[in-house]
Amino acid sequence: MSEQSSRPPLRPVMAKPQVGDVTAAIAVALLLIPQCLAYAELAGMPAHVGLIAASIPPIIAAPFGSSRFLQTGPVALTAIVTFGALSTIETPGTAEYVALGALMATMLGCFQIVFGAARWGRVAFLMTPAIVAGFTSGAALLIAASQLPAALGAQTDGHVMIRAVRALQAVETWELFAILLTAGTAGLVLFGRRRFGRRFPGVLIAVVVGVLIGRSGSYSAALVGAIPNKLPSIQLDLPWGSVGSIFLSALVISFVQFAEPSSIARRFAEQDGEHWDASRELSGQGIANLASGLFGAFPVGGSFSRSSLNRLSGGETRWVGVFVGVFVLAFVSVADVLETLPKSILAATVIIAVLPLFSFGTLFQLLKTSRRDGLLGIGTLMCTLVMAPRIHFAVIAAVSASLALGMVDKLRERRSAKRPRQP
Repeated sequence: MSEQSSRPPLRPVMAKPQVGDVTAAIAVALLLIPQCLAYAELAGMPAHVGLIAASIPPIIAAPFGSSRFLQTGPVALTAIVTFGALSTIETPGTAEYVALGALMATMLGCFQIVFGAARWGRVAFLMTPAIVAGFTSGAALLIAASQLPAALGAQTDGHVMIRAVRALQAVETWELFAILLTAGTAGLVLFGRRRFGRRFPGVLIAVVVGVLIGRSGSYSAALVGAIPNKLPSIQLDLPWGSVGSIFLSALVISFVQFAEPSSIARRFAEQDGEHWDASRELSGQGIANLASGLFGAFPVGGSFSRSSLNRLSGGETRWVGVFVGVFVLAFVSVADVLETLPKSILAATVIIAVLPLFSFGTLFQLLKTSRRDGLLGIGTLMCTLVMAPRIHFAVIAAVSASLALGMVDKLRERRSAKRPRQP
């Protein structure tokens, strides 16, 4: 299937909106609203920043993408990578940290737009299947571990894995109500999907029940907290003096972040027999990140769960992203209704969302078909865990190892070709 088109990477092209786009947008928005709060928490941001990242980027970026199904906004993988890059510089949750996240998104956007315009989209293919499987599996473990304290209702500190271990050890701090809500949310969503399909609004039902429980005053564990009912506006007062301190991280993440949306868009294009342009998609993701940063939010990416729901719900054009952003913007004025939502429900939402990222089966299969690729994938997984929170550097190490192995193979081929053949 051709992955390149004749359209310039930055030329906006939109088909006419269809009736199915509206219904699909409603379904996606109902899933996105609780997810964006959860992913903001995962990125170390206040909850309301997640609403900004869920509204403005998909509206502005919709005309520039290549895939008609890809849904852009806050995602777990990009959130955890952002947290890893910024948490060692500023304290998560502070105004300085939020501003640094906006600067990171702005820089990511600029890098991706330039790389897309230069037709460098194929650089994403340096992330081989083995590297992607290892990295996403390691990141999924870190993401799930980061949600353990909230899922158990425990209060701990330290880096991701340390917090998770401490939460498991501090049994006396567990909150039974939080554990029940976590388990109930997971069971409701997973059972609902299996019984009724992906359209089942399990997350929405859990959120409504959680808000009612929080309002009753019977829940003693952590709640979402204050959410300002304020529409987003452009913010150019970013900490530009910190560009140097995050330049390398932003450069690396600009490609790491693109691995997920590129794989989603490519998969859908292959299934539907459609053209897909990697460079155009890279520019589209760049515009989304630039918009997110200039409106004070954090880096965004393509969501597999929301893109799949869009496709399943009858979405036909990229107008779905526009409608989703508008629906989220409309919700901002009443977003304070979620202030009493238990964080344990958001934790369950994140854990469920990252389940597709676990690729242990792929790694074992790679070990059977290619021992070297399997070991490369497992090595990437281990590097991701060891290098946490700066997990994007694990990708640098994995890609470097992959390129080195490729060069060794070429040298061996040249040597074999030069050897005289036996008579």
